[in-house]
Amino acid sequence: MKSQRKILLSTKTIFQFLLLVASVLLIAEGLWGNPFAPKNLATQFVWVHYRGVLVFVLLLLGNYFCMSCPFIFVRNALRVFHAPKKLWPKKLQNKWLGIFLLTSILFTYEYLHLWSSPALTASIIIGYFLVAVFVDLTFKKASFCKYLCPIGQFNFLSSTMSPATVKAKNLSVCESCTTYECLKGVEKDGEILKRGCETFLFIPKKNGNLDCTFCMDCVAACPYDNVKVEMVLNGEELQEDSPRAGIGLLTKRLDYLLLIVVFTFGALLNAFAMTGPAYNLTITIADVTGIQNNFILLLSLFITFLVLLPLLLISKKDYKMIPTLLPLGFFIWVSHYSFHLLTGLFAFVPLLFKIQLSNSMMGVPTHIVTPIQYGFLLLGFLGSMTLVWTGKNEKRAKLKWSATHLAIFLFALWVMSLPMEMRGTFVGIAP
Repeated sequence: MKSQRKILLSTKTIFQFLLLVASVLLIAEGLWGNPFAPKNLATQFVWVHYRGVLVFVLLLLGNYFCMSCPFIFVRNALRVFHAPKKLWPKKLQNKWLGIFLLTSILFTYEYLHLWSSPALTASIIIGYFLVAVFVDLTFKKASFCKYLCPIGQFNFLSSTMSPATVKAKNLSVCESCTTYECLKGVEKDGEILKRGCETFLFIPKKNGNLDCTFCMDCVAACPYDNVKVEMVLNGEELQEDSPRAGIGLLTKRLDYLLLIVVFTFGALLNAFAMTGPAYNLTITIADVTGIQNNFILLLSLFITFLVLLPLLLISKKDYKMIPTLLPLGFFIWVSHYSFHLLTGLFAFVPLLFKIQLSNSMMGVPTHIVTPIQYGFLLLGFLGSMTLVWTGKNEKRAKLKWSATHLAIFLFALWVMSLPMEMRGTFVGIAP
């Protein structure tokens, strides 16, 4: 019977290759397929299916999409011919650029209507490949993954709610180790034989999934076969604010805290932007201010959700409470993406197999999906409330953040109750 180690390492390579092939096919479909988004597999799979499957894999399994990243497959292949010499600049060893890029992706998605453009969707995939490869052929380690990748930042935060984590089997074995292959890797005559953790997570000190790409390099590098994937309780790592390898105390890292804020309020914004009240709000802003520029109007919406709303709800005294946003923030994303995934579950069938389906057969009816969405929101709310009341927090903070989470929960509940745009979904026109 194969060991977990062999299964993980062989699975990683297989899935990286399969996703690389899928990426190439989606690029070709986006550039040369039907320009009408609902009849193009690139827009269907990227904006309807991929995002929904991603959050469910994170919720039910772990950060296996980062493990299966096709960009890493290409990067590792090219590093055989060109090994990077530089280290990522020390002043940029933080999440500020990652926050900017995650916000930029959310903004670009709305401003350019990416769901409606197969060519732009393909261009985003190409751009991702080019930037990832350029950065990681210029700088050592996994600089793109840790500091830049918007999807990576999303996955890192979401994986705090995953049921699996990479950790040591026996810490006493780690204590006797003096070579630290899990962190440093294995080199011989300047050649890297096995990579260590390229996001600088030292296994004996690793606490949770933040910044862990599930690459399994530490699993491969450990000479004692002392690293494993272990099942844990979803969100368990958030119950205690203890130092994390490569990060330190989460509540002392302003960049990570701001990333959590953008992640949570960005979830609200991304869902709200697909509803009628969002359009009414921008029209009101335009009428009041006289601004007609769509870029500025959308920017005002982003500033409202990502700057003004957090400033209204969060004071400097409350920074240590910010991680309690993660369960609710994650399940807002799950609730939103599950709507698109489930209502458009079979929308690819007419495109892939050239057969006609009625609208009722495209996916799960909304009267079934909506209660499921509410259930996810309730799970997130209960998770955040559990962190508030089981943590070592002052009563004032507990009461204030209970009210904060309740307000976010009720707003999200209202948003999910509204009719949403069926962005990129097949609309029943014969292929």
